[in-house]
Amino acid sequence: MPKISKITCHKTLNSRGDWTIETKVLLSDGSEAVYDVPEGASKGENEAVYIPVEKAIDVVSSVINEALNGEDAYDQSKIDHILIEMDGTENKGHLGGNSILSVSLACAKASAVSNKIPLYKYLGNIFGNDTFSFPTPLFNIINGGKHATNNLSFQEFMVIPAKKYNFNDAYEAGVKIYHALEKVLRKKGYETEVGDEGGFAPENITIPIAFSLIKEAILSCKLEIGEDIFLGNDAAAGSFRKPGSYFIKEENLNLSTKGLISYYEVLLEKNELIYLEDPFYENDFEGWAEFMKLKSDKLLIVGDDLVVTNTKILKRAIEKKLLNAVIVKPNQVGTLTETLEFIKLAKSFGLSVIISHRSGDNASDTFISDLSVAVNADFLKSGAPSRGERVAKYNRLYEIFLEMK
Repeated sequence: MPKISKITCHKTLNSRGDWTIETKVLLSDGSEAVYDVPEGASKGENEAVYIPVEKAIDVVSSVINEALNGEDAYDQSKIDHILIEMDGTENKGHLGGNSILSVSLACAKASAVSNKIPLYKYLGNIFGNDTFSFPTPLFNIINGGKHATNNLSFQEFMVIPAKKYNFNDAYEAGVKIYHALEKVLRKKGYETEVGDEGGFAPENITIPIAFSLIKEAILSCKLEIGEDIFLGNDAAAGSFRKPGSYFIKEENLNLSTKGLISYYEVLLEKNELIYLEDPFYENDFEGWAEFMKLKSDKLLIVGDDLVVTNTKILKRAIEKKLLNAVIVKPNQVGTLTETLEFIKLAKSFGLSVIISHRSGDNASDTFISDLSVAVNADFLKSGAPSRGERVAKYNRLYEIFLEMK
């Protein structure tokens, strides 16, 4: 088995123009791979800690390189547990979640190269899966919240192709709707600048208007809403949470938890929504529990900040019956092993699994595409079908789709 020979790290820019790290792992058989660490703008309070870039470079190139030198590259679990034990904190605050993640995922990629198999097959082997299926893409085509500067409270407005479509047809539909939306926006006099995740970020619109613009675009493509295409939303409610209430500024609404539930009920009555992510602040357990009682049979109620790809936190959320679907972001927890354990736990309780990018991402990084196929995820989030760092993930999925045809 090849051993880890050398681990190096340097800084690189992400899609928001912020510095992040790129780590290279070299194996004794000459195989090598790199991983660029993404970073989110909208973060859960319990995510793995990101340490400053210069410190992370030093940690990876010195401390971690020395600790892992000579270790079996194929033993992903051992590698990750060495990193976890070296760090010794609950939130990766000592070595840094960014440092640890870069090494963990670069090791997996290098091992796939060494085995001369695609990354999704190597990850599938670790996960215990050898029969693969494709996720449905979630296209975020209007950006708000922390992903844009347009004062739109909700963060992501998505179109979701029906499960009846294969990946090729789902991809085609998302691209078609995206271009149709641009035409609708121009016709109505709105700006067509884009936010961090490639979705349009028009000024001076409200949440209901955003949904109406998207529906007009879908219909212009001669696609049926609720049959061919469904709607989704990431409210990211923590971003508009005020002490004791939720403030939707563009509609001048100051809502209690019950008031926000009522607001969502109106949206659900008027729109073909099947997906709602982070509808409440992560510590508003009352809101999550009540909403699940009311809507879990009709809606994917998705936890992101609520669970931050952490099995301990997910177990509590399952016990409290707070959600029926989860976001998976490897950089929220720090290692591949912990990410796969989280996915296994979610699947064991029948939760839908959504593999997700971050708003500060990298065009060279398509790891989540392979991961989504490896674990048979239900959905993949990679933003709009626009901007290199978003499209790279969708294009990688398409490559895998063609390979498996």
